[in-house]
Amino acid sequence: MSDIFSVQGILALLLGGLYGSIFGAIPGLTATLAVALFIPIAFFLDPAIALPAIIAISSVAIYAGDVGSTVARIPGTPASAAYFNQLFGLSRRKGPMYSLGISALGSAVGGVIGAVLLMVSASLIVQLAKQFSSFEYFWIAILGLCAGVFASGGSSVKSLISLLLGLLFSSVGIDPTLGFPRFHFGSPQLMGGLNYIVAMIGLFGFSEVLNHIFRPGTVIESEVDSQGSAKAFFSQPLLLMIKKKWLIVRSSLMGVLVGFLPGAGADIGAWVSSSLEKMRQKKSNQEAKDDEIILAGTSSNNAAVASAWIPALSLGLPGDTITAIVLGIFMMKGINPGPLLFEQQPDLITGLYLTFIISNIFLLPFYGYLTALMAKRLIKTPMPVLLTVVTILCMVGAYAINNDIYDVWIMVGMGFLAFILKKGGFPLAQIVLGMVLGPILEQNFMVSAIKSRWDLMSFFERPVAMILMLATVAIIYLGWRYSRGVSRQTSEE
Repeated sequence: MSDIFSVQGILALLLGGLYGSIFGAIPGLTATLAVALFIPIAFFLDPAIALPAIIAISSVAIYAGDVGSTVARIPGTPASAAYFNQLFGLSRRKGPMYSLGISALGSAVGGVIGAVLLMVSASLIVQLAKQFSSFEYFWIAILGLCAGVFASGGSSVKSLISLLLGLLFSSVGIDPTLGFPRFHFGSPQLMGGLNYIVAMIGLFGFSEVLNHIFRPGTVIESEVDSQGSAKAFFSQPLLLMIKKKWLIVRSSLMGVLVGFLPGAGADIGAWVSSSLEKMRQKKSNQEAKDDEIILAGTSSNNAAVASAWIPALSLGLPGDTITAIVLGIFMMKGINPGPLLFEQQPDLITGLYLTFIISNIFLLPFYGYLTALMAKRLIKTPMPVLLTVVTILCMVGAYAINNDIYDVWIMVGMGFLAFILKKGGFPLAQIVLGMVLGPILEQNFMVSAIKSRWDLMSFFERPVAMILMLATVAIIYLGWRYSRGVSRQTSEE
C-alpha cells in the first residue's frame, strides 16, 4: 500500500496516465494495445508498481478514445462508438471542452462508483458470477444486440440490417467452437477473421475522409468561442452531473453488472446504458439530449473497467482483454489469483483499490483536460491538413494492430462500404456492435446447444437466463413501441 505513495509509485501513475492518454487518442491504438506493449517493462517492475501503472494506462486510455470522436468523428474504442455521433455533434455546438469534460468527469465518477463497489461487494458479486454459464452469456449478448437495434434514433429496420451485417463480418474465419473455416475465400489472412478495431477505423475514420472528398463543404463548424476552457470542462459538466445524478448511478450500476461478467467488459455496458437512455428519451417524447446520452455511456464504461477486475482477482477469470493480460503478469510474478489472494496479498489488493480511486479522481480530470485542450486546437485545423492527418492515422492504426498491410486494405474497403451505407441512411455503429458481440453470441450458443444435446428449451430453464430473456423481450417491445410512436408522430407532422 505504501508503494503507491512512494516516488516510484507516483511516477508510475503519472507516466502511465500520460502514456494512456497519448495511445487512446490515436485511432486504432487502443487501451489493450497500450497495456500489451507495457508488458516487457512490467516484467522488471514490482507488482505493487506495475499493476497501478496498468490501471492508470487503461483508465485514461479508454476515456481518450473519445478524443477521436470529438475531432474527426472517429471512435477510439467500440464503447465510444455507442455515443460517438452525440459526442461529435455536441463538440460542434458547445465546444470540445464541454463535450470532453462530460466524458472525462463522467468516466471519473463511474470509475469511482465501480471501484467502491469493487471494494465492498467483490465477494458477493463473485457468488452471482458463479451462477452464469454459457446460457446466461448467450442472453447477455442477445440483450446487448437488441438494445443496439433501437439505439440509432433512426429506422429500426436499417439498424437491424447494419447489425446483421456486423454479425456476418464476425463469422469470417475459423469457427470458434468447431474449428471450421468460413468466408475466407482462399485468403490465409482472413482465416483469423476480421479485426473489429480495423473495421471500426475504416467505418468511421476513412469513410469521413471519403465523405469530405466527394462531398466538400459538409464540415460543421464549432459555434463556440474558445474562451472559458476550465469553466467549460469542469464547472458546466459538474452542474449537469449534479442535476442528473440518478442517471450516473443507474448507468454505473449497469456497467458494474455487465463488467464483472467474464468476457463481457466495458463495451457492452456502454452500449446498453447509452441505448437505454436514448429509449428513455424517446418514451418521454423529449428532444434527444446528447450530453445525457454521453454521460450514460461514459459513466457505464469506466464503471465496467473497475468491475472487470472482480472475476480476475477472485476467480482467475479475465473480465476483459486488459485483465487477461494482467493475469499473465500475475503468473509471471508467481501470484496466484483466486479467493486466497485476498488473504495472502492484502497489501496488493488494498493498493489496487487505492489506485482505482486515485486514477479516477485525479488522473482522469488532469489528463482529460490536457487532451481536451489538444482537441480544441485540432478542431480548428484547416480541413485539408486534418484530412491528411486522419488518413495517415487510419493507415498507421490499422497496420499497427497485426503489423499486416492486409489490414490496411480491409480498412480502406470498410471505408468505401461505410460511405455507401451512409448514403442509404444506414447507421454504422451497429456494424461494430455486431462484430463485437457476434463471437460471444455464437460461441455461447454452440456450447450451450452441445451441452444440452440441442435441446433448445434448456435456454429457458435456468432462473437467471429467464430473467435476461424477459429483459430482452421487454427491450424489444418497448423499442418497437417507441419507434412506432416516433414514426407516427413524424408522419403527422
